[in-house]
Amino acid sequence: MTEPRTVGILGGMGPEATMCLMDRVIAAAGEDQVPLLVDMNTKVPSRISADCKIDDMDPVPVLVAMAKRMQTAGAEALVMPCNMAHQYAAEIATAVDIPLLDMVVLTSRAAVAVAGEGGKVGILGSLALQEVGIFDVAVAAAGGQAVYPDDPATLLDAIREIKISGVTPYVRDKLVLASYNLLWQGAQVQLVGCTEFSLLDRAMDPGAIKIDALDVLVQAIVEFSKGTA
Repeated sequence: MTEPRTVGILGGMGPEATMCLMDRVIAAAGEDQVPLLVDMNTKVPSRISADCKIDDMDPVPVLVAMAKRMQTAGAEALVMPCNMAHQYAAEIATAVDIPLLDMVVLTSRAAVAVAGEGGKVGILGSLALQEVGIFDVAVAAAGGQAVYPDDPATLLDAIREIKISGVTPYVRDKLVLASYNLLWQGAQVQLVGCTEFSLLDRAMDPGAIKIDALDVLVQAIVEFSKGTA
């Protein structure tokens, strides 16, 4: 039997999402567990700050250094359980000689596969995610159309609430309302594009079809490690 390949996690953005990813990988892998290397770096500069590209506020050098450490330590592929960090995916991928399993691209393909060619895919994520537009590009490349809640600023508030206080009824209510708004816009397939939101269960409109980026990444990790991808 071929030994499972090691996957390196660029983590800490935030820590709970990284732990959630690890727990789901363990559950999905079954008896043949996936070897994981984890850099739980909680000091990565903000991915949503307007000053991200100024001096020590730039996250790219930190993420690249993490990626290189993972490769040196024996990782055979890399993942990042942070959707916003994927705006720097190209810089990270070119800095190492191992693949980056791109959560944004993989999740967009999975969502469009359900929504159908030209179908609408609702994006549940921060306002910054919408402004950066990485899901717009990835969903369009997969053949779909990305749409967002009419009031995305409330989702950014919900993300901050999770980081400060954890999952609260306030957060759950905000996500359900945003999900309903996406349904009203015609987006039944809804992509959970923030790993903080992956921490919530039953926080979407019952009529929505949920595609969780963290679950898609888990599947990609297990398939890569076991050589089935």
